[in-house]
Amino acid sequence: MENTLLLVIFSLLTSLLTFILTITSREIINGRRTRQRAVGFFHPYTNDGGGGERVLWCAVKAIQEESPDLDCVIYTGDHDSSSESLMSRALDRFGVQLLTPPKVVHLYKRKWIEETSYPRFTMIGQSFGSVYLSWEALCKFTPLYYFDTSGYAFTYPVARLFGCKVICYTHYPTISLDMISRVRDRSSMYNNDTSIARR
Repeated sequence: MENTLLLVIFSLLTSLLTFILTITSREIINGRRTRQRAVGFFHPYTNDGGGGERVLWCAVKAIQEESPDLDCVIYTGDHDSSSESLMSRALDRFGVQLLTPPKVVHLYKRKWIEETSYPRFTMIGQSFGSVYLSWEALCKFTPLYYFDTSGYAFTYPVARLFGCKVICYTHYPTISLDMISRVRDRSSMYNNDTSIARR
């Protein structure tokens, strides 16, 4: 009886795993087949106004000037962003005049990279959440070049699976020395919960 139950559970798990791998493989193959002559900029927060956003717009402008045959696509979780609003924002806020409005791909799973989704183990959660978010992005639009301007390094293998060449600009490390020293000293902070820090 026990062996039969184990066999049924094993069969169900194997079937589920096969189903997941089939769906995943189909999405990857489809993405590779339908790659567009474009540069996809992974920048989930295009309305934050920080230095990283300036880097984004300077990079878009540089691509437009150097390779006008490539479309520029922005992956964003800001649902109020449109091609025209992003182009005018680049000019008004940062003084960067884009040659053409970038295309926009809206992401609906951005909550997976927000720190509020992970009260504990925030950085691990955000890192794995970025994988899920990049999966959504690349399933919606697969470019030749995947350009990360936000520092989500866990997304690079996903982009490579989809056949993209990966480019990145990271102006700050994901884990810095001061973060490591806070963990070593067991100091609690917004990104190092007390229940974890004191163990």
